[in-house]
Amino acid sequence: MRFVLLHSPLTGPSVWTPVAIELARRGIDATRPVIPPLGEIDAPLYANVGHAVAAQFLGQGGPFVLAVHSGAGGIAPAVVAAAAGQIKAVLYVDAIPPHPGRNWFETASDALGDSLKAKAVGGMVPAWDEWFPPDALASLTPEGALREAILTELAPTPLAWLEEAAPDIDLPSDVGWGFLRLSKAYEREAGEARRLGWPTLRRDLHHLAMTTHPEEVTAGMLALTRLLGLKAA
Repeated sequence: MRFVLLHSPLTGPSVWTPVAIELARRGIDATRPVIPPLGEIDAPLYANVGHAVAAQFLGQGGPFVLAVHSGAGGIAPAVVAAAAGQIKAVLYVDAIPPHPGRNWFETASDALGDSLKAKAVGGMVPAWDEWFPPDALASLTPEGALREAILTELAPTPLAWLEEAAPDIDLPSDVGWGFLRLSKAYEREAGEARRLGWPTLRRDLHHLAMTTHPEEVTAGMLALTRLLGLKAA
């Protein structure tokens, strides 16, 4: 069983680098696909992003455990659908649960949504680090090359992505779903996962704890994988 570590559409793959390293230390293979620039993808965006992501790991010797972070939670069903039965479990790591028929704005607070719409220029909202007070993202990431890589990967996001409703996808019954809550900000999402019947674990860390506490995050992910009846290594 191999891991696929999928970053949020608002960040880049570097947020998963420490966890990929920790998995490798434990003898577990992991791949980090890259979500293409959303402004270069035709509608329907969710379906086409799902295919673009799946194409990067299919043929690498699955089956796979897909781990998604933050906004990538909405993409996970499309990735599973495009992966030709190769994904056996999906781990939501501080991620938005599936929201068929609703767009991203409907999963966020009204205050955040209104703020982003007011800041939009030319159909684009600012890069993720500009959504928050200065240095907020820096306080959640280790100083040095990794932080610089994470910041370099940030880019403005098309309003079209945030406004497109997630598709209602008929998912295979043999895929397991679990939730790892890293921050109190995602307690509501963790509660929703529990209501869906997903195994749910909580760690009192922060939203980008993959970058600062990779051992704890990896251990939580592997614990969820076991709860879902799978063996990662």
